[in-house]
Amino acid sequence: MKIPVRALPRLFLPGADLTEPVEIPKEEVDKLRKVLRLGAGSEIGVLPNDGTLVRCEFRGHMAIPLEVIQPNTEPDLHLTVAQALPKGDKLDEIIRSCTEIGVSKFILFASERTVVRWDEKKTSDRLRRLSVIAREACEISFRTRLPEFEVLSDLKAVLKAVPDAIVLSEVEGIQTAIAAPGTQGCIVVGPEGGWAKEELVAIGNRGISLGPRVLRVDHAAAAAAAMLLLKPIGS
Repeated sequence: MKIPVRALPRLFLPGADLTEPVEIPKEEVDKLRKVLRLGAGSEIGVLPNDGTLVRCEFRGHMAIPLEVIQPNTEPDLHLTVAQALPKGDKLDEIIRSCTEIGVSKFILFASERTVVRWDEKKTSDRLRRLSVIAREACEISFRTRLPEFEVLSDLKAVLKAVPDAIVLSEVEGIQTAIAAPGTQGCIVVGPEGGWAKEELVAIGNRGISLGPRVLRVDHAAAAAAAMLLLKPIGS
């Protein structure tokens, strides 16, 4: 009896040619054996990061393809979250929750009130860690494509790169109806303490509020993404 597709243990092998057996990286083999307790002959789902899932037989350190499936689990809206760098490990949770909800890309930047500053080495290390967090979140939430990451210098660079972005703001009297037209959208989320005066000028009429309450920085992006992405596929 086949295991239901949604119940298959899943792992990403981006770019893998699954028209023939493929070798599974050692760390993934260890996870399948030691964490998930899978033995030879178990069925697994391999995700080549192209929107498909391939049902495979787990044999030794190989995945033997059995069936190609095209699960419709990615949202119609390609949503980018541009996030000002927060303190501590808050960014980990932002990436994890937003990835599970369906965000397609993350832009990370330093705002004027950002305390955290990344040098070249720290940027590389952090992006590596965040990519692992995003991959695990995709596997758990049954996504078929991994989110992309980009680092920009500041808010002005973000707004230049994405001119039609909407920006979460706490300015009084701005609109509260959030919407992303078409198939592309970008939400910009600020730092703890809010935007500086110069940044508010740059934001102009792009500002939007999620409502009367003030959300923590590690909740705001997920709340906004959920409003746009958590609805039936194709609606």
